[in-house]
Amino acid sequence: MTIKITRKQKAEQKTRHSILESGVSIIQTHGLENFTMHKVANQTGIAKGTLYLYFKNKNELLLSVAGHCFEPLSRNIRKVFASDINPLDKLEKYIHLSFTHIEQNKAVYYELQLTFITLIEKDINDKTSTYWEMINIFARTFEDGISKKLLRPMDASRTAIFFIDSIDGAMTRRIVSTVGNSAEDDAHELLNIYLHGLAL
Repeated sequence: MTIKITRKQKAEQKTRHSILESGVSIIQTHGLENFTMHKVANQTGIAKGTLYLYFKNKNELLLSVAGHCFEPLSRNIRKVFASDINPLDKLEKYIHLSFTHIEQNKAVYYELQLTFITLIEKDINDKTSTYWEMINIFARTFEDGISKKLLRPMDASRTAIFFIDSIDGAMTRRIVSTVGNSAEDDAHELLNIYLHGLAL
């Protein structure tokens, strides 16, 4: 069933997108310490009062900007997991996409790292969030791997949580420090650890 969007809703979506893009741009250019509602409104080309119709305060706007930064990655991940490639290739592509995305957006993520902690806490406690959507996608992928005899039997949901949380930790390391290895090399090595363990 297709949901029709009114002209007003389209205009509101466009304005909201412009606000978030302006927020990202200001953080990239001026840093988080210079991020203000006034600057975002000015860069978007709207009145400050209009901005408050979309976001009630700076903290809410920052959380939305942080979530907006991850949208391109989330779209690409969904495409990978909707494809027909085998489950193991999906997992490796996920890690590679995640690390590459972080490297390409490292400056803005560095500025937003404290905001991400709040966002993660919010997402973990909201069962309708993208975080839990991804957990379910990964759980189905693990179940697919088990049914195809590519993975051993396991609690797919718990493993999905451990897997995603470990990747998030590795992504955080890439944000706050210099990483010598490429995203591709790290993705391959991390998946190798998951698939084969550490013991001989």
